[in-house]
Amino acid sequence: EIRDCLPDAAGEGKGVQIGEGLNGAVLIRNTKTHIVGDAAQLGNLIKRANATRVTAATAKNETSSRSHGVAILKVKNKKTSVEGTLYVIDLAGSESAKDSKDHDKNRMKETKEINSSLLVLKDCIRARTNAAGAERDGIHVPYRRNKLTLLMKDVFDIGCSRLCSTVVIAHTSPLVSDISHTKNTVKYAAPLRVAVASSNRQKNLELDLLDPALWSNDEMVTWVQGVASGKVDAKLFVNSLSGVQFCALSENEFYARAEAQAQLGDEEGMMEIAKTLYMGMWTLIVDAKTRKRRPDGSIITPEQEEEERRQLEEKTIERAKVWAEREKIMKG
Repeated sequence: EIRDCLPDAAGEGKGVQIGEGLNGAVLIRNTKTHIVGDAAQLGNLIKRANATRVTAATAKNETSSRSHGVAILKVKNKKTSVEGTLYVIDLAGSESAKDSKDHDKNRMKETKEINSSLLVLKDCIRARTNAAGAERDGIHVPYRRNKLTLLMKDVFDIGCSRLCSTVVIAHTSPLVSDISHTKNTVKYAAPLRVAVASSNRQKNLELDLLDPALWSNDEMVTWVQGVASGKVDAKLFVNSLSGVQFCALSENEFYARAEAQAQLGDEEGMMEIAKTLYMGMWTLIVDAKTRKRRPDGSIITPEQEEEERRQLEEKTIERAKVWAEREKIMKG
């Protein structure tokens, strides 16, 4: 069961739904968004949320958390409109069979679900760590097997283009009697200490000059100026954003920036320009992500691809002639 710890009256009792959109983005339904102005307001919300979390007495802990707690904090730079997301996840502790032998039916069910989600998390950590090595081909990270790991898609998805950093804090006991639990906890966290190693293939990748995420601010301004045919102030539209920051802007932000430059009665024309810019940018992003490369990391241009296709056709025709000649000799 997934529920909102800070629901409003309309969302009371509704289960939270977590899934993926057509573009691969993680979607969360039936949660209430709260806007805070300072740290004190944020602290009060955290206290309220913690008070509604499911806790119960176990053999090891009188107030053991029987659920995973997730806080999603979104911060927006008012100057650049770039938005960042921080996921703070407090995992429920796993329990061995020895510690849960006196649990009732409901508590046993909770323990099973907790351990199941932690097992998927462990598998994801192991697979993602292996994928960070020199050879990541063929490695699958099973983050879709559990809603918790699906929520953490940006952490585990090998092909995720979103810049992401992860910090793990392992809470362990200093008691000798808990050494087995401490050992298991450290085993969960240890793989994430492995630094992401760049493979030779990654080091030798040819720089894609058509990838907008790699452009400087000046290059992005030049592109906007060309696509908009001078109908918008490109410098004002891009502001001080680099290519990767500009690519992170939402579609609504494009329309808002165009609307800010619209003259009286020209709103419709500016909205069309915003749509053209947004679609054009995403065409470049998709093209860059699907650009074909050779094994040495060099980019295959459309002209080169067409030439290679033509050469392959010529070789195929030549082979067909040879086989036809052999067939003729064998029949004769």
